[in-house]
Amino acid sequence: MIDDMKQREFTQKKRRRAVSAMHHERTRYRATLTTVITVVIALIVGIAYTAFRRFLTAPLPELWQRDWPALLIGAVIGWLLAELWLRSWAGRRVLARKDARLNQKYSGDLHAGRRWQQFFYKGEEISALIPRVLYTLESQPDPESLDAVIDSVRTTRYENPRFRARGLEIFNSLVDATDLVLLSTCDDAGRPSSRFMRFVTTSRPGVWYVTSAPEAPKIREFDRGVAALITVPTESGATISSNRVRLRRADKGFPEVAELYRAQVPRYLDGMTPEDQSREVVYELTIESARVSSWEYNEVVLFESNQVPAEPESRALA
Repeated sequence: MIDDMKQREFTQKKRRRAVSAMHHERTRYRATLTTVITVVIALIVGIAYTAFRRFLTAPLPELWQRDWPALLIGAVIGWLLAELWLRSWAGRRVLARKDARLNQKYSGDLHAGRRWQQFFYKGEEISALIPRVLYTLESQPDPESLDAVIDSVRTTRYENPRFRARGLEIFNSLVDATDLVLLSTCDDAGRPSSRFMRFVTTSRPGVWYVTSAPEAPKIREFDRGVAALITVPTESGATISSNRVRLRRADKGFPEVAELYRAQVPRYLDGMTPEDQSREVVYELTIESARVSSWEYNEVVLFESNQVPAEPESRALA
């Protein structure tokens, strides 16, 4: 187990170095494109101004009798055009192709690092504890046991609230980037059943709405109240996943949430008649905790307001 922990830290260091190298190459590639476009536009403006000045018979102010002001203005115009182009469809496609090449170049370290992002010991995910566990084991020549070290690290661990805020910030950014989720439930025979569904967010963190036609087979599965989910990967491979999801029929009809769909899922209502909307069943999807992960990060987000309160001991025993 200790050897596995060391292997995990080794692969995570390689993953971080790969991510850092990818970020450096991506930044350098973008800067190179911007510089090339800026220089080309500046030269075009400078040459055009020189030709214009030669054919102009009227005298020019002393400042404009030289070419460098035109080159300076051309450079500013070129930089602005380069930024606009990088934000356009064509520019984003060029950058996406570069990202794909980088992902392929560093795929070995990235896949190995992602495999070890989670680390389980006796059914508990302890990846956040491993660095301190290894440090404690090295500083104590004869530890009592691995369990005792893990318990000691767990009880003395300080959870930085900034990390939790960062996880929630990433969660919200990924939610804004997609409206498609793969929702998994079980059928009557206990077999897993997964479907892509459109979802909308609400004003409550970690609470979404999904809808279904009343005659769909998944209605019976949804009424069981439990599910697991994963969002479709973004361009950077980031996803939200959770197996702590509760489902219940919302106390609202589809007409009451139609505006959310109209705002968050464009054209979703185009194929629905008023009769279809009145029959649609709305489910409230509550996420108790979720994992947001990509090549660069792996964060757990807890929604404390969505946790089911523990039953009193006397009631549980009853």
